[in-house]
Amino acid sequence: ESKSNDMKLLSNLKIRNGVRTPSSTSSKLINLSLICVSSTTLLASAFNTSEKAPKLHDKHRTFEKNIKSRFLKTRCEKSSSLTRTILSAEHNDAVTGVTLKMAFDSSPIWGVADLSETKSERFTSPESLDMVHRLRRESSAVLVGRGTVERDDCSLSVRRVELLKGQKQPTRVVLDPSLKILEGDYSVLRDGFETLIYHLQSEGQGVDDVTTLDLGDSVKLVGVKESVPRINNSKRHLSPELVLKDLSSRGLDHIMVEGGPATARAFLDAGAVDRAILVRAPVEFQVPVPAGINVETLLKAGLEMIGTTEMGGDIVEYWTRKGLLWPNPELSMWP
Repeated sequence: ESKSNDMKLLSNLKIRNGVRTPSSTSSKLINLSLICVSSTTLLASAFNTSEKAPKLHDKHRTFEKNIKSRFLKTRCEKSSSLTRTILSAEHNDAVTGVTLKMAFDSSPIWGVADLSETKSERFTSPESLDMVHRLRRESSAVLVGRGTVERDDCSLSVRRVELLKGQKQPTRVVLDPSLKILEGDYSVLRDGFETLIYHLQSEGQGVDDVTTLDLGDSVKLVGVKESVPRINNSKRHLSPELVLKDLSSRGLDHIMVEGGPATARAFLDAGAVDRAILVRAPVEFQVPVPAGINVETLLKAGLEMIGTTEMGGDIVEYWTRKGLLWPNPELSMWP
């Protein structure tokens, strides 16, 4: 009934002000705002009439205020969710480059995991987790290192939010120089969604792409030449630049780098990160695994922090390359 009143009021406002309704994003956002405001106006008006009636008992007035507060909060949150969906549809094709997302504890060493736990557990808020899935939805590919797959057996798919109409799951990208991931049984190898596994091309190998026979058509191995020089007997590395160049040739232009810390550092050191979303949870690990990333690392990568928001108790930092605007002027509205 309230929704019906909202729409009637909105309709009256349009007629009274002579506003035509174009099929544009800005019009939809204005409409959503008016609905939220009209809900406030209607409900406030209804409660104000109680002043003419006999005075209510204090606990009744408290109950009345609680209902009003919860009602308005729910209505406005729904409007915000719809607004975010509209913005997502509009910006999905516009955002390009590399967006890094990392989560840390509150310790000075920026811990990414707790060695005191036998199993890796999520430590950020549900709201932050929803944000991660929105970012996946905004990305054409989600990239991680082999260690993240081995540790978490992550699917890297969009699950906590709905995909947009006609949208498919983002391509999963795994960096695994030696193809050790093929020795395990992981979700990204058998769930049927598209997966690219980048590895170092062997000497004399005649092809770059090798489609495995036993993993199905959804998994493709991509060999690239080693371009990052090794020091002594250090581990072999894949070049972020070559990986990104190949992804771009496949039409994948917005890459979300989701970890782990070694992969994140490689992209930061290469100056390949355009923006970063860092989540700081209000917990401190007993035996933290240091990320090897700090403010100096981000600054050297050419990033600057442009603001913070609170998300379910977590503090979210927004970093972007100097001179590059955030996809939405209101930081918390993207992703």
